[in-house]
Amino acid sequence: MKNRLSIKLFPFVSSVILLLSCSRSDAQTLNVNFDFATFRYDSLRSYMEFYYSFDMRAMKLAKADSSYVDTLLFQVGMQRTGTDSTRYSELWAVPVDVRDTTGEQLKHTLIGQIGVAVPPGNYSMHIAAVDRNDTTRVDTVQSSVMIPHYSFRKLEISDVELCSQITQAESATHGVFYKNTYDVIPNPKGVYGAGLPIIYYYAEVYNIPDSTRDSTFKVEYQVRDSYGQVRKTRETTKKKFGDTSVEVGTINGSDLKTGVYTLLFSVIDSAANVSAASSRRFFIYNPGLGAPGGAGNSLAGMSVLSSVFATMDDEQITKEFEEARYIATAGEIQQFEGIQSLPAKRQFLYDFWQKRNPNPALNSNPYRIEYLQRVAYTNDHFRVGSTPGWRTDRGRVYIVYGKPDQIDRHPNEGNSKPYEIWYYNSVQGGVSFDFVDRTGFGDYTLVNSTARNEIHNDNWQQYLGTSY
Repeated sequence: MKNRLSIKLFPFVSSVILLLSCSRSDAQTLNVNFDFATFRYDSLRSYMEFYYSFDMRAMKLAKADSSYVDTLLFQVGMQRTGTDSTRYSELWAVPVDVRDTTGEQLKHTLIGQIGVAVPPGNYSMHIAAVDRNDTTRVDTVQSSVMIPHYSFRKLEISDVELCSQITQAESATHGVFYKNTYDVIPNPKGVYGAGLPIIYYYAEVYNIPDSTRDSTFKVEYQVRDSYGQVRKTRETTKKKFGDTSVEVGTINGSDLKTGVYTLLFSVIDSAANVSAASSRRFFIYNPGLGAPGGAGNSLAGMSVLSSVFATMDDEQITKEFEEARYIATAGEIQQFEGIQSLPAKRQFLYDFWQKRNPNPALNSNPYRIEYLQRVAYTNDHFRVGSTPGWRTDRGRVYIVYGKPDQIDRHPNEGNSKPYEIWYYNSVQGGVSFDFVDRTGFGDYTLVNSTARNEIHNDNWQQYLGTSY
Protein backbone atom coordinates (compact mmCIF):
# COMPACT_ATOMS: atom_id res chain seq x y z
CA MET A 1 0.00 0.00 0.00
CA LYS A 2 0.94 3.64 -0.15
CA ASN A 3 3.94 4.74 1.86
CA ARG A 4 2.05 7.26 3.96
CA LEU A 5 3.44 10.25 5.82
CA SER A 6 2.07 11.04 9.24
CA ILE A 7 1.30 14.75 9.48
CA LYS A 8 2.16 16.41 12.77
CA LEU A 9 -0.96 17.09 14.81
CA PHE A 10 -1.07 20.23 16.88
CA PRO A 11 -2.96 20.80 20.15
CA PHE A 12 -6.62 21.69 19.81
CA VAL A 13 -6.74 25.50 19.70
CA SER A 14 -10.13 26.71 20.90
CA SER A 15 -9.56 30.30 19.78
CA VAL A 16 -8.92 29.20 16.21
CA ILE A 17 -12.03 27.05 16.16
CA LEU A 18 -13.96 30.07 17.46
CA LEU A 19 -12.56 32.22 14.66
CA LEU A 20 -13.52 29.80 11.92
CA SER A 21 -16.90 28.73 13.24
CA CYS A 22 -18.19 32.12 14.35
CA SER A 23 -21.87 32.59 13.67
CA ARG A 24 -22.77 35.91 12.04
CA SER A 25 -26.05 37.00 10.58
CA ASP A 26 -24.28 38.63 7.61
CA ALA A 27 -22.06 35.62 6.87
CA GLN A 28 -21.76 34.46 3.27
CA THR A 29 -21.43 30.73 2.75
CA LEU A 30 -18.42 29.58 0.75
CA ASN A 31 -20.10 26.29 -0.17
CA VAL A 32 -16.96 24.25 0.37
CA ASN A 33 -17.46 20.54 -0.28
CA PHE A 34 -15.91 18.07 2.20
CA ASP A 35 -15.47 14.32 2.20
CA PHE A 36 -13.11 11.76 3.75
CA ALA A 37 -12.00 8.14 3.52
CA THR A 38 -9.99 5.88 5.83
CA PHE A 39 -7.26 3.35 5.03
CA ARG A 40 -4.98 0.98 6.94
CA TYR A 41 -1.89 2.55 8.49
CA ASP A 42 -0.29 0.56 11.34
CA SER A 43 -1.36 -1.60 14.27
CA LEU A 44 -2.33 1.40 16.42
CA ARG A 45 -3.64 3.93 13.91
CA SER A 46 -5.73 4.26 10.77
CA TYR A 47 -5.07 6.78 8.02
CA MET A 48 -7.76 9.38 7.35
CA GLU A 49 -7.77 11.51 4.21
CA PHE A 50 -9.83 14.72 4.10
CA TYR A 51 -10.92 15.95 0.67
CA TYR A 52 -12.17 19.45 -0.13
CA SER A 53 -13.20 21.47 -3.16
CA PHE A 54 -14.47 25.01 -3.63
CA ASP A 55 -15.45 27.45 -6.34
CA MET A 56 -13.09 30.42 -6.61
CA ARG A 57 -15.98 32.67 -7.64
CA ALA A 58 -17.26 32.57 -4.04
CA MET A 59 -14.06 34.17 -2.73
CA LYS A 60 -13.28 37.85 -2.30
CA LEU A 61 -10.17 38.23 -4.45
CA ALA A 62 -7.96 41.27 -3.85
CA LYS A 63 -5.77 43.00 -6.46
CA ALA A 64 -2.06 42.41 -5.96
CA ASP A 65 0.40 43.49 -8.65
CA SER A 66 -0.63 41.71 -11.87
CA SER A 67 -3.08 39.23 -10.33
CA TYR A 68 -5.89 38.75 -7.83
CA VAL A 69 -5.11 36.81 -4.66
CA ASP A 70 -6.78 35.37 -1.61
CA THR A 71 -6.23 32.59 0.93
CA LEU A 72 -8.73 30.02 2.11
CA LEU A 73 -8.07 28.87 5.69
CA PHE A 74 -9.10 25.36 6.67
CA GLN A 75 -9.21 23.70 10.03
CA VAL A 76 -10.08 20.13 10.93
CA GLY A 77 -10.69 19.47 14.62
CA MET A 78 -11.35 16.00 16.02
CA GLN A 79 -12.20 15.11 19.59
CA ARG A 80 -12.58 11.57 20.91
CA THR A 81 -16.18 10.98 21.91
CA GLY A 82 -16.69 10.76 25.68
CA THR A 83 -13.26 12.07 26.63
CA ASP A 84 -11.24 15.27 26.59
CA SER A 85 -7.87 13.52 26.59
CA THR A 86 -7.44 12.78 22.88
CA ARG A 87 -7.71 15.79 20.61
CA TYR A 88 -6.40 16.58 17.14
CA SER A 89 -6.33 19.75 15.13
CA GLU A 90 -4.89 20.66 11.77
CA LEU A 91 -4.87 24.17 10.31
CA TRP A 92 -3.69 24.91 6.79
CA ALA A 93 -3.92 27.66 4.18
CA VAL A 94 -4.75 27.33 0.48
CA PRO A 95 -3.47 30.27 -1.60
CA VAL A 96 -5.49 31.42 -4.61
CA ASP A 97 -3.86 33.43 -7.41
CA VAL A 98 -5.96 34.45 -10.41
CA ARG A 99 -4.53 36.42 -13.33
CA ASP A 100 -7.84 37.42 -14.90
CA THR A 101 -11.13 37.50 -12.97
CA THR A 102 -13.12 37.66 -16.22
CA GLY A 103 -11.55 34.59 -17.85
CA GLU A 104 -11.92 30.83 -17.69
CA GLN A 105 -9.46 30.51 -14.79
CA LEU A 106 -12.03 31.83 -12.31
CA LYS A 107 -14.51 29.11 -13.31
CA HIS A 108 -12.21 26.33 -12.11
CA THR A 109 -12.91 24.35 -8.95
CA LEU A 110 -9.92 23.89 -6.67
CA ILE A 111 -9.53 20.42 -5.14
CA GLY A 112 -7.18 19.32 -2.37
CA GLN A 113 -6.66 16.83 0.41
CA ILE A 114 -4.78 16.34 3.65
CA GLY A 115 -4.10 13.18 5.64
CA VAL A 116 -3.66 12.31 9.30
CA ALA A 117 -2.87 9.10 11.18
CA VAL A 118 -5.53 8.69 13.90
CA PRO A 119 -6.19 6.00 16.54
CA PRO A 120 -9.43 4.09 15.84
CA GLY A 121 -12.57 5.17 17.67
CA ASN A 122 -15.59 7.45 17.58
CA TYR A 123 -14.90 11.14 17.09
CA SER A 124 -16.72 14.43 16.95
CA MET A 125 -15.35 16.21 13.88
CA HIS A 126 -15.52 19.92 13.10
CA ILE A 127 -14.38 21.23 9.72
CA ALA A 128 -14.30 24.98 9.09
CA ALA A 129 -13.27 27.20 6.19
CA VAL A 130 -12.95 30.99 6.09
CA ASP A 131 -11.96 33.50 3.42
CA ARG A 132 -8.98 35.43 4.77
CA ASN A 133 -9.91 38.55 2.75
CA ASP A 134 -13.47 38.52 4.09
CA THR A 135 -14.00 36.58 7.31
CA THR A 136 -17.81 36.77 6.92
CA ARG A 137 -17.44 34.23 4.11
CA VAL A 138 -17.41 30.96 6.04
CA ASP A 139 -18.50 27.36 5.82
CA THR A 140 -18.58 24.78 8.60
CA VAL A 141 -19.41 21.10 8.92
CA GLN A 142 -19.88 19.08 12.09
CA SER A 143 -20.22 15.32 12.10
CA SER A 144 -19.77 12.20 14.17
CA VAL A 145 -17.10 9.95 12.65
CA MET A 146 -16.17 6.34 13.34
CA ILE A 147 -12.52 5.57 12.51
CA PRO A 148 -12.28 1.79 11.99
CA HIS A 149 -9.49 -0.44 13.19
CA TYR A 150 -8.00 -2.31 10.23
CA SER A 151 -6.79 -5.79 11.09
CA PHE A 152 -3.54 -7.28 9.84
CA ARG A 153 -5.11 -10.76 9.90
CA LYS A 154 -8.64 -10.98 8.48
CA LEU A 155 -9.82 -9.96 4.99
CA GLU A 156 -10.86 -6.30 4.98
CA ILE A 157 -11.53 -3.39 2.59
CA SER A 158 -10.75 0.26 3.12
CA ASP A 159 -13.37 2.92 2.56
CA VAL A 160 -14.30 3.32 -1.09
CA GLU A 161 -13.06 6.69 -2.35
CA LEU A 162 -15.19 8.16 -5.13
CA CYS A 163 -13.16 10.21 -7.59
CA SER A 164 -13.47 12.52 -10.56
CA GLN A 165 -10.46 10.91 -12.26
CA ILE A 166 -7.88 8.15 -11.74
CA THR A 167 -4.84 7.83 -14.00
CA GLN A 168 -1.62 5.86 -13.93
CA ALA A 169 1.04 8.11 -12.44
CA GLU A 170 3.67 9.03 -15.02
CA SER A 171 5.92 11.41 -13.14
CA ALA A 172 8.58 10.26 -10.72
CA THR A 173 7.59 13.21 -8.53
CA HIS A 174 4.59 12.11 -6.47
CA GLY A 175 1.96 14.78 -5.84
CA VAL A 176 -0.58 15.08 -3.08
CA PHE A 177 -3.06 12.79 -4.91
CA TYR A 178 -0.60 9.95 -5.49
CA LYS A 179 -1.54 6.51 -4.15
CA ASN A 180 -0.04 3.17 -5.15
CA THR A 181 1.15 4.14 -8.67
CA TYR A 182 -2.07 6.10 -9.37
CA ASP A 183 -2.99 9.78 -9.35
CA VAL A 184 -6.34 9.65 -7.55
CA ILE A 185 -8.34 12.90 -7.86
CA PRO A 186 -11.18 12.97 -5.30
CA ASN A 187 -14.68 14.26 -5.90
CA PRO A 188 -15.62 15.82 -2.52
CA LYS A 189 -18.99 16.94 -3.86
CA GLY A 190 -20.00 13.35 -4.61
CA VAL A 191 -22.18 14.39 -7.57
CA TYR A 192 -22.08 12.68 -10.97
CA GLY A 193 -24.20 12.65 -14.10
CA ALA A 194 -24.61 15.70 -16.33
CA GLY A 195 -21.11 17.12 -16.86
CA LEU A 196 -19.38 14.27 -15.00
CA PRO A 197 -20.92 10.97 -16.16
CA ILE A 198 -18.09 8.60 -15.19
CA ILE A 199 -17.77 7.51 -11.56
CA TYR A 200 -14.20 6.53 -10.65
CA TYR A 201 -13.61 4.46 -7.52
CA TYR A 202 -10.54 3.51 -5.50
CA ALA A 203 -10.29 0.94 -2.68
CA GLU A 204 -7.59 -1.07 -0.92
CA VAL A 205 -8.02 -4.76 -0.02
CA TYR A 206 -6.04 -6.12 2.93
CA ASN A 207 -5.10 -9.62 4.10
CA ILE A 208 -6.13 -11.69 1.10
CA PRO A 209 -5.80 -15.32 2.28
CA ASP A 210 -2.98 -17.47 0.92
CA SER A 211 -4.85 -20.51 -0.40
CA THR A 212 -3.16 -23.30 -2.35
CA ARG A 213 -6.52 -24.57 -3.60
CA ASP A 214 -7.46 -21.42 -5.49
CA SER A 215 -5.21 -18.63 -6.73
CA THR A 216 -8.08 -16.23 -7.49
CA PHE A 217 -10.64 -14.08 -5.67
CA LYS A 218 -13.74 -12.22 -6.79
CA VAL A 219 -14.41 -8.50 -6.76
CA GLU A 220 -18.01 -7.35 -7.16
CA TYR A 221 -19.80 -4.03 -7.07
CA GLN A 222 -23.48 -3.14 -7.03
CA VAL A 223 -25.10 0.25 -7.52
CA ARG A 224 -28.38 0.47 -5.63
CA ASP A 225 -30.88 3.30 -5.75
CA SER A 226 -32.59 4.87 -2.73
CA TYR A 227 -35.27 2.17 -2.84
CA GLY A 228 -32.68 -0.63 -2.59
CA GLN A 229 -33.07 -1.71 -6.21
CA VAL A 230 -29.88 -2.90 -7.95
CA ARG A 231 -29.32 -0.66 -10.98
CA LYS A 232 -25.83 -1.80 -11.98
CA THR A 233 -23.61 -4.74 -11.10
CA ARG A 234 -20.29 -6.19 -12.16
CA GLU A 235 -18.24 -9.18 -11.02
CA THR A 236 -14.56 -9.78 -11.81
CA THR A 237 -12.28 -12.73 -11.02
CA LYS A 238 -8.72 -11.68 -10.19
CA LYS A 239 -5.48 -13.51 -9.56
CA LYS A 240 -3.79 -13.21 -6.19
CA PHE A 241 -0.49 -11.34 -6.11
CA GLY A 242 0.36 -11.06 -2.44
CA ASP A 243 -1.96 -10.35 0.46
CA THR A 244 -3.01 -6.86 -0.66
CA SER A 245 -4.70 -5.45 -3.73
CA VAL A 246 -5.58 -2.02 -5.06
CA GLU A 247 -8.95 -1.87 -6.79
CA VAL A 248 -9.69 0.94 -9.22
CA GLY A 249 -12.41 1.15 -11.84
CA THR A 250 -15.19 3.16 -13.45
CA ILE A 251 -18.98 3.13 -13.54
CA ASN A 252 -21.00 4.87 -16.24
CA GLY A 253 -23.57 7.06 -14.52
CA SER A 254 -25.00 8.71 -17.65
CA ASP A 255 -28.02 6.37 -17.73
CA LEU A 256 -28.86 6.59 -14.00
CA LYS A 257 -31.84 8.72 -13.01
CA THR A 258 -31.49 11.68 -10.68
CA GLY A 259 -31.26 10.59 -7.04
CA VAL A 260 -29.14 9.13 -4.25
CA TYR A 261 -27.31 5.84 -4.86
CA THR A 262 -25.10 3.49 -2.88
CA LEU A 263 -22.03 1.74 -4.27
CA LEU A 264 -21.60 -1.60 -2.50
CA PHE A 265 -18.11 -3.01 -3.05
CA SER A 266 -17.38 -6.64 -2.08
CA VAL A 267 -14.40 -9.01 -2.11
CA ILE A 268 -14.99 -12.77 -1.90
CA ASP A 269 -12.44 -15.57 -1.49
CA SER A 270 -14.46 -18.74 -1.96
CA ALA A 271 -11.51 -21.06 -1.31
CA ALA A 272 -10.91 -19.56 2.12
CA ASN A 273 -14.64 -18.97 2.68
CA VAL A 274 -14.17 -15.30 3.63
CA SER A 275 -15.57 -12.03 2.34
CA ALA A 276 -15.54 -8.30 3.09
CA ALA A 277 -17.58 -5.32 1.93
CA SER A 278 -17.55 -1.54 1.96
CA SER A 279 -20.06 1.02 0.71
CA ARG A 280 -20.30 4.67 -0.28
CA ARG A 281 -23.22 6.93 -1.12
CA PHE A 282 -23.23 9.37 -4.04
CA PHE A 283 -25.68 11.54 -5.95
CA ILE A 284 -26.63 11.45 -9.63
CA TYR A 285 -27.96 14.54 -11.39
CA ASN A 286 -29.37 13.72 -14.81
CA PRO A 287 -32.27 16.18 -15.20
CA GLY A 288 -33.51 14.63 -18.43
CA LEU A 289 -34.02 11.18 -16.89
CA GLY A 290 -36.16 12.00 -13.86
CA ALA A 291 -35.86 10.20 -10.52
CA PRO A 292 -35.69 6.49 -9.61
CA GLY A 293 -39.05 4.77 -9.24
CA GLY A 294 -40.76 6.18 -12.33
CA ALA A 295 -43.46 8.77 -12.84
CA GLY A 296 -45.19 7.98 -9.56
CA ASN A 297 -42.76 10.15 -7.60
CA SER A 298 -44.08 13.53 -6.59
CA LEU A 299 -42.14 16.74 -6.98
CA ALA A 300 -41.69 16.77 -3.21
CA GLY A 301 -40.15 13.29 -3.34
CA MET A 302 -37.80 14.37 -6.11
CA SER A 303 -36.81 17.41 -4.10
CA VAL A 304 -35.94 15.50 -0.95
CA LEU A 305 -33.96 12.99 -3.03
CA SER A 306 -31.76 15.81 -4.27
CA SER A 307 -31.28 17.32 -0.80
CA VAL A 308 -28.85 16.75 2.05
CA PHE A 309 -31.57 14.86 3.96
CA ALA A 310 -31.57 11.99 1.43
CA THR A 311 -28.33 10.56 2.89
CA MET A 312 -29.09 11.19 6.58
CA ASP A 313 -29.80 8.20 8.81
CA ASP A 314 -32.50 7.98 11.50
CA GLU A 315 -30.17 9.16 14.27
CA GLN A 316 -29.07 12.22 12.30
CA ILE A 317 -32.63 13.17 11.34
CA THR A 318 -33.86 12.83 14.93
CA LYS A 319 -30.91 14.77 16.34
CA GLU A 320 -31.41 17.68 13.93
CA PHE A 321 -35.11 17.95 14.67
CA GLU A 322 -34.44 17.81 18.42
CA GLU A 323 -32.07 20.77 17.99
CA ALA A 324 -34.73 22.58 15.92
CA ARG A 325 -37.53 22.20 18.49
CA TYR A 326 -37.07 25.81 19.63
CA ILE A 327 -38.60 27.00 16.35
CA ALA A 328 -41.04 24.10 15.81
CA THR A 329 -44.74 24.41 16.45
CA ALA A 330 -46.56 22.08 18.84
CA GLY A 331 -48.25 20.48 15.83
CA GLU A 332 -44.94 19.85 14.09
CA ILE A 333 -43.48 18.23 17.21
CA GLN A 334 -46.51 15.98 17.58
CA GLN A 335 -46.40 15.09 13.88
CA PHE A 336 -42.71 14.17 13.95
CA GLU A 337 -43.13 12.00 17.04
CA GLY A 338 -45.76 9.98 15.21
CA ILE A 339 -43.59 9.22 12.15
CA GLN A 340 -42.07 5.73 12.07
CA SER A 341 -40.35 5.26 8.68
CA LEU A 342 -37.01 6.86 7.78
CA PRO A 343 -38.15 8.11 4.31
CA ALA A 344 -41.13 9.87 5.94
CA LYS A 345 -38.84 11.48 8.55
CA ARG A 346 -36.54 12.72 5.78
CA GLN A 347 -39.51 14.18 3.92
CA PHE A 348 -40.80 15.83 7.10
CA LEU A 349 -37.47 17.49 7.93
CA TYR A 350 -37.07 18.63 4.33
CA ASP A 351 -40.55 20.24 4.41
CA PHE A 352 -39.87 21.67 7.89
CA TRP A 353 -36.87 23.68 6.69
CA GLN A 354 -38.41 24.57 3.31
CA LYS A 355 -41.26 26.33 5.14
CA ARG A 356 -38.62 28.56 6.70
CA ASN A 357 -36.44 28.98 3.59
CA PRO A 358 -36.37 32.67 2.54
CA ASN A 359 -35.82 31.54 -1.07
CA PRO A 360 -37.24 28.02 -1.66
CA ALA A 361 -36.01 28.10 -5.27
CA LEU A 362 -32.42 27.81 -4.07
CA ASN A 363 -30.79 24.46 -3.28
CA SER A 364 -29.23 25.92 -0.13
CA ASN A 365 -31.26 27.20 2.81
CA PRO A 366 -29.54 30.14 4.55
CA TYR A 367 -32.02 29.97 7.44
CA ARG A 368 -31.09 26.36 8.22
CA ILE A 369 -27.38 27.06 7.77
CA GLU A 370 -27.53 29.98 10.20
CA TYR A 371 -29.58 28.00 12.72
CA LEU A 372 -27.20 25.01 12.73
CA GLN A 373 -24.21 27.34 13.01
CA ARG A 374 -25.76 28.79 16.16
CA VAL A 375 -26.30 25.27 17.52
CA ALA A 376 -22.64 24.44 16.83
CA TYR A 377 -21.53 27.62 18.60
CA THR A 378 -23.57 26.86 21.71
CA ASN A 379 -22.14 23.33 21.88
CA ASP A 380 -18.63 24.77 21.75
CA HIS A 381 -19.23 27.46 24.39
CA PHE A 382 -22.13 26.59 26.71
CA ARG A 383 -21.77 22.86 27.39
CA VAL A 384 -22.29 21.94 31.05
CA GLY A 385 -20.97 18.51 31.95
CA SER A 386 -22.73 15.99 29.73
CA THR A 387 -25.43 18.50 28.72
CA PRO A 388 -24.80 19.86 25.20
CA GLY A 389 -24.76 23.62 24.87
CA TRP A 390 -27.95 23.84 22.84
CA ARG A 391 -29.95 22.35 25.75
CA THR A 392 -28.83 25.04 28.22
CA ASP A 393 -30.70 28.31 28.82
CA ARG A 394 -27.91 30.42 27.35
CA GLY A 395 -27.78 28.07 24.37
CA ARG A 396 -31.51 28.38 23.73
CA VAL A 397 -31.42 32.17 23.89
CA TYR A 398 -28.40 32.32 21.59
CA ILE A 399 -30.04 29.98 19.06
CA VAL A 400 -33.40 31.79 19.05
CA TYR A 401 -32.21 35.40 19.21
CA GLY A 402 -28.66 35.20 17.86
CA LYS A 403 -25.47 36.76 19.16
CA PRO A 404 -26.10 39.40 21.84
CA ASP A 405 -25.12 42.98 21.10
CA GLN A 406 -23.60 43.24 24.58
CA ILE A 407 -22.83 40.88 27.47
CA ASP A 408 -22.17 42.07 31.02
CA ARG A 409 -20.29 39.26 32.79
CA HIS A 410 -20.00 39.12 36.58
CA PRO A 411 -18.08 35.90 37.32
CA ASN A 412 -16.82 36.78 40.80
CA GLU A 413 -18.16 39.75 42.72
CA GLY A 414 -17.87 39.49 46.47
CA ASN A 415 -21.03 38.08 48.01
CA SER A 416 -22.74 37.38 44.70
CA LYS A 417 -23.16 34.25 42.64
CA PRO A 418 -21.81 34.49 39.07
CA TYR A 419 -24.28 36.04 36.64
CA GLU A 420 -24.54 37.47 33.14
CA ILE A 421 -26.81 40.01 31.48
CA TRP A 422 -27.31 39.77 27.70
CA TYR A 423 -28.60 42.77 25.72
CA TYR A 424 -30.30 42.70 22.31
CA ASN A 425 -30.81 46.21 20.94
CA SER A 426 -32.78 45.28 17.81
CA VAL A 427 -35.13 42.68 19.32
CA GLN A 428 -38.60 44.03 20.24
CA GLY A 429 -37.15 47.51 20.59
CA GLY A 430 -34.45 46.36 23.00
CA VAL A 431 -34.54 43.49 25.49
CA SER A 432 -32.29 41.87 28.10
CA PHE A 433 -31.80 38.40 29.56
CA ASP A 434 -30.51 37.73 33.09
CA PHE A 435 -28.69 34.44 33.78
CA VAL A 436 -27.48 33.24 37.21
CA ASP A 437 -25.16 30.32 38.02
CA ARG A 438 -27.43 29.09 40.80
CA THR A 439 -25.64 25.77 41.38
CA GLY A 440 -21.99 26.85 41.17
CA PHE A 441 -21.27 24.37 38.34
CA GLY A 442 -21.30 26.84 35.47
CA ASP A 443 -24.93 26.19 34.52
CA TYR A 444 -26.31 29.69 34.01
CA THR A 445 -30.12 29.52 34.20
CA LEU A 446 -32.42 32.22 32.87
CA VAL A 447 -34.15 33.94 35.81
CA ASN A 448 -35.56 37.07 34.14
CA SER A 449 -36.05 38.71 30.76
CA THR A 450 -37.78 41.79 29.35
CA ALA A 451 -38.60 39.93 26.11
CA ARG A 452 -42.15 38.85 25.37
CA ASN A 453 -43.06 35.22 26.12
CA GLU A 454 -39.95 34.79 28.30
CA ILE A 455 -39.71 34.38 32.08
CA HIS A 456 -40.23 37.66 33.94
CA ASN A 457 -39.21 38.27 37.54
CA ASP A 458 -38.57 41.79 38.84
CA ASN A 459 -36.97 40.27 41.97
CA TRP A 460 -34.50 38.05 40.07
CA GLN A 461 -31.54 39.47 42.04
CA GLN A 462 -32.68 37.41 45.02
CA TYR A 463 -30.95 34.47 43.33
CA LEU A 464 -27.56 36.17 43.64
CA GLY A 465 -27.11 35.12 47.28
CA THR A 466 -23.91 33.15 47.84
CA SER A 467 -25.39 30.07 49.53
CA TYR A 468 -25.84 27.14 47.16
